Amino acid sequence: YREEKLNALQTTLQSTPYFASVQTLLDRAAAETDADGNATAPILVRVRERSPHRVSFGAGASSNTGARVEFNYHTPNLFAQAWELDSGLRLEQKRQTAYADVFLPPDERNRRHSVGVMAEATDIQNLKTERYAFGAQTVQQRGSVEQRLSLNWQNEQRDPDGAAPVTSRALVPNGVWTWRHVDSLIEPRNGTVLQGQIGGGSKAALSDQNFVRVHARFQHYIPLGRVDTLTLRGEVGYTLADSRQRIPQDYLFRTGGAGSVRGYAYQSLGIKEGNATVGGRYLGIVSAEVTHWLDEAW
Repeated sequence: YREEKLNALQTTLQSTPYFASVQTLLDRAAAETDADGNATAPILVRVRERSPHRVSFGAGASSNTGARVEFNYHTPNLFAQAWELDSGLRLEQKRQTAYADVFLPPDERNRRHSVGVMAEATDIQNLKTERYAFGAQTVQQRGSVEQRLSLNWQNEQRDPDGAAPVTSRALVPNGVWTWRHVDSLIEPRNGTVLQGQIGGGSKAALSDQNFVRVHARFQHYIPLGRVDTLTLRGEVGYTLADSRQRIPQDYLFRTGGAGSVRGYAYQSLGIKEGNATVGGRYLGIVSAEVTHWLDEAW
């Protein structure tokens, strides 16, 4: 037996939507030893099922999108098929979102397939958008690499202050590959995360513009003593197209705000169109940040 394999089994079961808690351990009391001194023992797996329906309400505030209230409904057994439904409505000062995603059980290759729909309205940096989207995605973990393959269609109405409104449509196949080697997936203090993605649209396939979008991200965590962490981050992106016009904002680049370039307002770094800030075709970010932990939770 290997402890790391038992932990991996427990983590895999815990990450599914079906169990509220999972515990794996060796049943030492039932261990048997053969004539050569080799011991065998069964593995005990104790699970507690999640509730069939979960409704939650929340409220909060963010420096990026302002105050918010939200409602979520979740069930791990939609239509009694072990399909996971995750749906919600989130109302923020600068963004309003309604969504519903259905996740199928993992297949024999441990891939999770899903379909989803979303409607979103935003008013950020004098740019108003209305977006409707639906798509399908498959996620697979291959050792340290997570692979996400998706096909998404969206219709976006963009209304910049001081400029003419534009409608953009795109059908985009996209691939994202993420490699993680960190000490903790939730709060890493040591290790590296690399991510690369590529996608694009074509006028010949339900898109208003021909384009290819590539994006890469690098994050490296360095512990500084017992309670401090240094985070180094680099990010580059490029949308290859004749023009940024008629390309939805999701496939262009705006940045600024917590989680990207601190000290600048949320999505305030981009291209000026009238009085609004809209997405551009190029992105380059380099940052260094030190986090000081007051205790294990703060």
